[in-house]
Amino acid sequence: MQRSSQILKLLPRIPKLFSFRIASFSIKSFSNNSLISKPSFPFSTEETKPTKEFVEPEEMNFQKEQTENLEFRTETKRLLEIVAKSIYQDKEVFVRELLSNSADALEKQRYMQMSGKDVIPGDPLQISIVISESKKQIIIQDTGIGMGKQDLIDNLGTIASSGSKKFLDQVAKDSNNINISDKIIGQFGVGFYSSFIVGDMVQVISKTNTDPHAYLWTSDGSGSFEISKIKDPGFQRGTKIIIHLRPDCLTFSKFEEVKKIVQKYSNFINFPIHLNGEKMNLIGALWAKDKKECTPDEYKQFWEYISNSQMPYKYKLHYSTDAPLSIKSLIYVPTTHSEKYGLHAEENEVNLYSKKVLIKAKCKEILPNWLRFVKGVVDCEDIPLNISRENYQDSALIAKLR
Repeated sequence: MQRSSQILKLLPRIPKLFSFRIASFSIKSFSNNSLISKPSFPFSTEETKPTKEFVEPEEMNFQKEQTENLEFRTETKRLLEIVAKSIYQDKEVFVRELLSNSADALEKQRYMQMSGKDVIPGDPLQISIVISESKKQIIIQDTGIGMGKQDLIDNLGTIASSGSKKFLDQVAKDSNNINISDKIIGQFGVGFYSSFIVGDMVQVISKTNTDPHAYLWTSDGSGSFEISKIKDPGFQRGTKIIIHLRPDCLTFSKFEEVKKIVQKYSNFINFPIHLNGEKMNLIGALWAKDKKECTPDEYKQFWEYISNSQMPYKYKLHYSTDAPLSIKSLIYVPTTHSEKYGLHAEENEVNLYSKKVLIKAKCKEILPNWLRFVKGVVDCEDIPLNISRENYQDSALIAKLR
């Protein structure tokens, strides 16, 4: 009873750790018994059946019509080597980078549909991952906006040329009042090249609704790339990335390994992700929703997911603000903790996200050590990331999170 009383006194201080300005704050905001309306997830939680091309390993017999062999620019060739060998600390992040690119392509296609610029019906907006141990391949495909020939040259032939940034610049000029800047993940234009960390050859097949032709981009990362026009890509619209794995990276052709990576980094992406036909992201990013739209059952389900425990939580704080930073957070206080029974000190389990993509798990810099028993998520769109997006830059903005 005394311990609970102490926690109740400390809870109102939590928002101050994030520099939140709260006009009025009471313990009711931590109540798990509030009446809340029906949920609306960022994407439908109903099972969507992937089309045939989403579940069968890719055959590489393409009938080429026109082929051009182009050289990377000199500085690009050197940068490609740096990206593939130096920027990323963990090989597994290539999955996160390519899935983020796919999510951006899907957001762009959704914008084109919402704005009336693309009314051609197509496959549902989704991402598919197909792995084959026998072929030593991992294939990531989306039904997004796709790329034409010049897009492939501009976006894949020039490192740090961000197609997403160019798209957002164009959207800003439109007068339809549709804002997607908070949904687009990419910003540096280097994520695609992480595929060369694990692949000795990468092929990209892409098709847009505005071009009757599909194109195949191929490179081994050594200094040149090839672009070919192909007759039948096997899909109507979107992009398929085929990575031929290096001998020391064959673990990324194993189902359980790739599943673990997807659920670690990209579980809360707005679109369904299928791995060999099995849907991966079954729970939405609850922290990104208005708390008035969340139900007690959703809070309970999300708590069980992040805590890996069936034990009920004691209190919760679901908070969002746009100033001084754009922050969305969902923090839980557990009913008890292991230190109470004389066990080892608990680890901080508040994860840092940016636009629903994991940046740093168990981020110790967000909360002080005395709140290490707290669990949850903090999502900051404005956080200054380093170029690999594996960590954030040390700046005054980080201090404001506390």
